[in-house]
Amino acid sequence: MSTGQRALFHSARTAASLTDMAPDPGQHSWQQQYSWQQIADSQCGVIAVRAVVAAGTSRSTIHRQVRTGRWQRPMAGVLVTRPQPLTRMQLLWCAVESIGPHAVVGGASAAAMGGLRGFDDEHVTIVVPAGRYPAPRPGVVIHHSARLDSDAVHPHLRPPRTRLARSVVDMAGWARRPEAVYDIIASAVRQRLVTVGELRAATGARGPIPRKNLILQVLGSLEAAQVLSGSGAASAGPEAVDQPAPVTTSRDDTPPGDGAPCHDGVLNSARSGAPSGGLMIPTHEYGRSALSSTGTPLASHRDRT
Repeated sequence: MSTGQRALFHSARTAASLTDMAPDPGQHSWQQQYSWQQIADSQCGVIAVRAVVAAGTSRSTIHRQVRTGRWQRPMAGVLVTRPQPLTRMQLLWCAVESIGPHAVVGGASAAAMGGLRGFDDEHVTIVVPAGRYPAPRPGVVIHHSARLDSDAVHPHLRPPRTRLARSVVDMAGWARRPEAVYDIIASAVRQRLVTVGELRAATGARGPIPRKNLILQVLGSLEAAQVLSGSGAASAGPEAVDQPAPVTTSRDDTPPGDGAPCHDGVLNSARSGAPSGGLMIPTHEYGRSALSSTGTPLASHRDRT
């Protein structure tokens, strides 16, 4: 093996070891074991400014790299050490690293990473613990939750994100329209990403959330359809969940937030067959930058659900 091949093998092995790590969500002490270059490589080139400065790089060097276009600074406190246009994965990392400790990808963004197809959301959804009030970021929707323990956040996947069942439930709870709840829940079950039982458990663990009664009603309807079709929750085919459930609105089914745009949950049938699996998200469906057609940042939004 040549010197160049050995260096390439070592770099790949280091990146793999970082990716396979299971740090406590939001905790960054594990990063002290590695150089900032290794951390950036494992995060698609994204690194917090504080980590680069702590490693001994001067701020004047950082400014020079950004000014010459070698690096980018798309959000406050975060760098992208690559000059190419940002990918969706880089935007996710930027949001998590910019907002800082205990911030996790959630809702529609986490559900898309888990494989949910057919829903298009150009914003990055981030969940932070209740009591934290980070400043708005361009293209980022920030939600608050009092329940972000290990049962809610996946212990291994990076960037840190809420578990798939929790992500789907949150996505449904934050939907703008009541009728969108069925589309979201039924699609997740129909695509065999989660079971009705897993969604029911996640809803119960979520505590008081918008549209909780409606979510439970939809789950009951899907469960009844599975029983009538003779299939179990784990093996339900599309025919078991394709019929619309009757939707009624209760007092907890009011639109969430203070006017902040939430995912409306409309199933995009033209894209519902597009492949979307693993950690990377297809660029044709979720790869748009957090910039408008004019090149200006999209508005940031926050709520406290």
